[in-house]
Amino acid sequence: MSEPKTSTMTKVFHADTLADLADETKRKQVAFVQSIPQFLTAPEGITYSALDIPDERQAEGRQKAENLEIEILFKEDQYDELKEIEKAKTNGYWAIQLPESTATTVGKPLTWYFTGTCFIGMSEIAIDDMLKSKLTIYRSSEITENKGFPTI
Repeated sequence: MSEPKTSTMTKVFHADTLADLADETKRKQVAFVQSIPQFLTAPEGITYSALDIPDERQAEGRQKAENLEIEILFKEDQYDELKEIEKAKTNGYWAIQLPESTATTVGKPLTWYFTGTCFIGMSEIAIDDMLKSKLTIYRSSEITENKGFPTI
């Protein structure tokens, strides 16, 4: 059994459609990522009880809708493109892909994708720190997990 690999070089991509996300020439890496916050969260529990049981019970409920805030490093052309995506308010496809080195099959690292709109803002600007921006994605679909990008 091999050792777990580092999460550096995780990438964030954007495409207008699922077909574009599947097409290597149409999807675009939108930023350089230092970290990605938790985005696969457990559904909230639903508590229930009945007269004939002595305690409360819990069942799996719905997953809470949460936006995803990713602090990113960027080049000017990437920032400009993200601003255009923000202004268009299109419900495009976003993908988070783990590094190639983590994949068992070449070219098929774990990839999660979903639809959403975005907002791009600036993070704190500080001495001895990189210029960073905060990309907020307002997720509007279920998160789908795949080995590699989806195929159509």
